[in-house]
Parts: sequence; structure tokens; C-alpha cells
Amino acid sequence: MRGPVRFGSGPLVTEAPRVNRHVVPSVERVAEEVWGAAVSSSPVRMISRSSRLARIAVAVTMVAGAAGAVYLVADSRPSVAPASPARVYSDGLADSYDGYTLIPITLPSRRGATVLEFRIVGTDGADNAYFQWVHTKQLHLYVLRDDMSGYQHLHPDYSDGRWRAPIAIGDGGAYRMYTEFTPVGRAATDDPTVLGVPFVVPGDTTMVPVPAPVAQVRSGPFTVTRLDGPANLVSGQQTVLSFRITNADGTPAPLEPYLGAFAHLSNFEVRTQKLMHLHPLPTSLNGDLPPADGVLQFHAVFAERGDQRMFLQFQAAGKVHQVAFTVFAT
Repeated sequence: MRGPVRFGSGPLVTEAPRVNRHVVPSVERVAEEVWGAAVSSSPVRMISRSSRLARIAVAVTMVAGAAGAVYLVADSRPSVAPASPARVYSDGLADSYDGYTLIPITLPSRRGATVLEFRIVGTDGADNAYFQWVHTKQLHLYVLRDDMSGYQHLHPDYSDGRWRAPIAIGDGGAYRMYTEFTPVGRAATDDPTVLGVPFVVPGDTTMVPVPAPVAQVRSGPFTVTRLDGPANLVSGQQTVLSFRITNADGTPAPLEPYLGAFAHLSNFEVRTQKLMHLHPLPTSLNGDLPPADGVLQFHAVFAERGDQRMFLQFQAAGKVHQVAFTVFAT
């Protein structure tokens, strides 16, 4: 008796599938037809027809030989070249990319105020002191602890072969610094080069859990509302993130340009710490007018599923404000 049989990845069945013998001819029938065609035009027809098994064996051999010839012909066709891999943009998880290398000189090693120093060199080993001025700066520097706390957005100055920026570290732990710049000759609207290196501040550390997604966050007299609430996003798809910034009375906030844009959004993937820096879509032809309704929109694609931690910076009433949101991408 036949036992249960599994076909492919389908469900377990207790009987083999039935074959319609009127549709699929048997091996014997195929063999008989091949044999008949062969003996009608060959001396082999002199062989006794009573040797049925011999006829079947010869015919099966002929069928197998023909099938092998077809396989060889099909296998000899030129193979199709694989598609070229998509360009992978830098995200600050490597210290070298696009022919540039980040070389740290002085990294924070204790709590408190200090100066962070580094070099950026090209393939020839020479220092790079000049990059395009993008959003009013040649180089943007970001610092973040691995629990997504302690975010800082700084702007180093260059002198004596080094880039320097004052920095204050409030607690111990594992951190990463990111440098973002656009090389001379590259279109200012193209993706920048982002390099990064980790560093550790020893001592007791108070870890901060990543907050759950929320729809609103306040900074001073202003409320920032994510218009789609704490909804999940879909990884691998173009997404529009919309935030409305309002005064205490609910009217649109008087947004002012900050570093050449009406807002800056730094998104960090929580699991890997990869960085994606975004700017809002323009709301006027020249991009010089703030949104009348206080709504800022950002286009983004999240490559990986998981938690994302976003830091939104904007300026209103002459002061820079910062809020943070957690978003989950499915």
C-alpha cells in the first residue's frame, strides 16, 4: 500500500496524482510509434516483430538519444549576462568611499567639551580642504550614540590640514561620527559622500531606549505633527513623509531658512546606524518661500525593514529647534 507522498512544496497527500492516459501517452506507446517509424525505412524491419521487448528497448534508446541532442543544442545557446548591480550610496558605515577616506586624529575619549579633529584624503593621500558649498557649508558632521541618543549636527572648520569641530559629550558609550560632503565637480543636487568611524567614551553609561512611534512632538512653543500618525511605512518603496509645524494656537509656524533649507531631516536605521539625510520639497518655484500651511514633505526610500529614528531640525522666530520621531518600516 502506498504511504503519504509530498509533491514539491504542496500539502501532504495520500495518493499519487492520477494521470489522464488519453492525454499523456505511455512509454510503451511512444516506443511503438518510434519503432514503427524507424523500421519502415530501415533494414531493421527484417527483425522479427515478435520481439516486442527488444523493440521497446531500441526505441527508448533512440528517444533518449534525441532528447540528449536537444539538451546539448539548448545548452549551447549563449548565456544572458546578469544585470548590472544597482549603485549603492554611501551611508556612513564605512570610512572610505568614492575615493575618499576619513582619518580621525582626535576623537572624544571622555565626557565634557572637547575638539574633534580629522582628515579627509583622496586616493593620492593628499588632504582635501575644499568641497562644494551645499546648504551653506562645505562639510556637515553628525554624531550619534548607538542607542540613538546624543544626536548632534555640527559644522567643522578647516585649517592646518585638519577639519575641527567643538563637541560636548554628555555620557559614555559607543558613538559614531559621520562626515557628509559633495566633492568639487559633482552636481550639488547629486547624493553626497558620507563617511563614518566609531569611537567609544569609557565609563558608566545610562542607555536610553528608543521611544515608540508617536504622532506629535513639541519643541518650545511649537508642535510638530506627523500627518500620517504613527503608521508603519513600507521598505523598498518611495515614501512621502509629511510634518506640520504649528504655533501654540494651531496656526502655521513662521518657518525661516536654516542652512539653506526650511528643515533638515537626519534618518538613522536603528539596527545598523546607517544615515540618510533629507531636505523638504520646495513649496515655491525658487524654493525661497516657506510653506504657507506649515507642512514639510520629504521623499525617502527605506532600504531595510525595522525601526528608523528621525531627527528634524527647523528654525522659527530666530531659534533652531529639534524634534525626533521613531518610524517603523515593514
